[in-house]
Amino acid sequence: MNKILIALIALSVVAPLTAQEREPPPIVEAAHNRVAAFLQLSDEQIAGWDVIYQIHRDAEQPLKDEAAAVQAEIDALFEAGEPDPAALGELVIQRRDLGEALFEVHLLYHEDFIALLDETQTRRLRFIARADDVQQIIPAFKLFELIPRR
Repeated sequence: MNKILIALIALSVVAPLTAQEREPPPIVEAAHNRVAAFLQLSDEQIAGWDVIYQIHRDAEQPLKDEAAAVQAEIDALFEAGEPDPAALGELVIQRRDLGEALFEVHLLYHEDFIALLDETQTRRLRFIARADDVQQIIPAFKLFELIPRR
């Protein structure tokens, strides 16, 4: 874990963090603090998380922008009437490829974040992930009064 922290700190020196000089919105700061508190992150882990999060944001933004531009081209083709199937197909493939690249950026960020955690913190994160999985079925249990309403 120390090697990862050293690498992250080195990246923080090299990575352009001028955009990070702005204060985050209060809701983002509050969410950041709740995650750090729930996982009981150390100051070093928080610093590492901040670095990998910024790297993640810097990597995802151009992909999001390019995907939006490709989607706008797809929409324009449909709005113009009968789109050329070959041109449309190329754009759809391009959009899919950008989506896959974006997924990889998110996956790498998640893996890098987990690498910062110790075993207890990883279990806490998995608990939250499981809670997120079952959240969608809770209303059904409440409808039939199988769990109390609040």
